[in-house]
Amino acid sequence: MSAARRMLIPVCLLMAAAVFWFSAGHRKNFNASPHPSANLTARRPAVAASSSAAATNPLPIQSGPLIGETILRDYADPAKSPENDLLLMAQLMDSFTLLVKGAADRPLSANEDWARALQGRNPGRERFLPDQHVALNARGQLIDRWGTPLFFHAVGRGEFQIRSAGPDGRLWTADDLQRNADGSFHQGATLTSPNPSPAEFTDAP
Repeated sequence: MSAARRMLIPVCLLMAAAVFWFSAGHRKNFNASPHPSANLTARRPAVAASSSAAATNPLPIQSGPLIGETILRDYADPAKSPENDLLLMAQLMDSFTLLVKGAADRPLSANEDWARALQGRNPGRERFLPDQHVALNARGQLIDRWGTPLFFHAVGRGEFQIRSAGPDGRLWTADDLQRNADGSFHQGATLTSPNPSPAEFTDAP
């Protein structure tokens, strides 16, 4: 056997061993790590669940008393005056405007808009009142101590009139009580702003 053939045999053996070793290692790695598409498929349910949760977008849970609960702690207290109720409501509205970013740029006026915003449906997702509160009725409206929805009237940037229908539960009558934007109070049927349709606001809850 020539010297060239004697040298060729070990070389061939080494090459065969190398091919075998590489093939065995490749099969091991392939079995240990599935194809990327398999991982993607396995992760899909989690992604879908995450997207579903984001779509639901629940309001954050806050521990301890809410800001509105603290401000309105004496709201509708029989030992306090009806004027105090409107004063506390005005303070809560001022706090909301100061604390929620962008609130001053998107002024609210309707009762339901204020109620939703104070319950956390606002740009900052900040909750000021719980769903169950003496100042809220079952329809999600802000109410006076007699259970009638309050009437809000925006008169300027961050300035509001808050009107209670009084004991008779009917707006635009002689026992109405209104807190003006400057902090003064007005009582009686007359208004400092244009009259809305009385039928729109006289429904008792």
